[in-house]
Amino acid sequence: MNKTLLKLIAVVMALIISVVMVVTISYAWTTISTAPIAEGIQITIGGGNTIMMAPDISKTVDGTTYHYPGFFDDTLNFSRFEQYDYLNQLSALLPVSTADGINWFIPEYYDILDEAVINGTACVGEGKPVTEFTLDDTLEYANLTEKKDKDGHYIYLDFWVVSPGSDCTLRVSEGDENGGSYLLELMAPTLYADGSFTLESTSGTTAASARVGFLVDPDYVTDNTMLYYQQSYTYKEQYQKLRGSYSERGSKWYSSDYNFTIYEPNGDQHPNGEDNTYVITSSLGYSDGKIVLADIRNSLAVQLKNSWKTASSAGIGIEEVFRTAIAGKNINSEAEAKDALYNKYLQGNFIPYVTKGSFVTNTEDLYSYYASGNIVDTEEMSSLGLSGAAESTCIVKLEKNVPQRIRMFVWIEGQDVDCTGAEAVDFAISIELAGSTQDIYE
Repeated sequence: MNKTLLKLIAVVMALIISVVMVVTISYAWTTISTAPIAEGIQITIGGGNTIMMAPDISKTVDGTTYHYPGFFDDTLNFSRFEQYDYLNQLSALLPVSTADGINWFIPEYYDILDEAVINGTACVGEGKPVTEFTLDDTLEYANLTEKKDKDGHYIYLDFWVVSPGSDCTLRVSEGDENGGSYLLELMAPTLYADGSFTLESTSGTTAASARVGFLVDPDYVTDNTMLYYQQSYTYKEQYQKLRGSYSERGSKWYSSDYNFTIYEPNGDQHPNGEDNTYVITSSLGYSDGKIVLADIRNSLAVQLKNSWKTASSAGIGIEEVFRTAIAGKNINSEAEAKDALYNKYLQGNFIPYVTKGSFVTNTEDLYSYYASGNIVDTEEMSSLGLSGAAESTCIVKLEKNVPQRIRMFVWIEGQDVDCTGAEAVDFAISIELAGSTQDIYE
């Protein structure tokens, strides 16, 4: 795969998100604090000379909203665009589940008035059976700035990508030393009574259960969008067609022709179990009006554990960087120390201090061990083929000079075995999408 991959796009996303969880049950679903936790989300997309990216621009005419690309560039920093301001005002990410990016399932928990609690067969705060979860197919629980009456919250945003040079296929990629894909919890500064600081590791449960999804409608846009795009100040004449139409928040999206790719980082990391194994996640899906456990192997890209470079690993460790960042500064709190390290000193550039995991080359090989149970053990994991990208799972096939709109999601997967509670934690996501002119799995 490495020989056929052409590096087309590096998507660097620094999502600084605090997630506060309170454990009340022993299985996947948790009850979470109502305290607001999003301190601001910084998302930057960058690429080389052969791929271009643009923010999503919307225009509403007579009650209909049209979407088209802004200016294409080789970098895209969402914090610079007014339409993405909502990312800085979000409430807590709360566990949800999805198998397709269209149907989202919001957990229900027992309260003191439920019959099962009254008769002693359930406890207050315990998760109800998944068949009683709430279906969200209108983005009702997405991009919330305050907690809803039910527990569940995920993030989505839209952007555009185009390949000016040739047709190609995009996949999530490990990348090289200058970029790449990872998801890591930020190590936490700890202040001691003598005024000294140390950098402490966090539990890892958020990193183990977080997901990023890419929903793609590959069809051409056939309404008046091109007309408004051509009239806009961002229009470029080489782009005569657009792909990708999606629902607006509050309405359902009906489409039989779509692709949904789930990026699962840290697949072999299990804070509540044995590392270097893999536990199959059966996300919740919707079939014939019923909530079912879905098989997502055909849409899944699994990456092995990511980690910070420490003082004992190769290169400069994050602890050494931390000491440099706070040296000579008048820092009196853990919050100030965190800001000094991650925002002011590193400025979101974590790549030099991260060891990225490789991808399972073919997800079907991973699932081949599923027959004997839902756990792939250490020996079986060591026999899997690994590479720079999940070759069996593609996000989208780009047509030369045809901008494609992509809808991206970030969520905590409640069906993940590691979603059993976490401490307050910030985490960072970086994603690199690599393009290939050959498709091994055609």
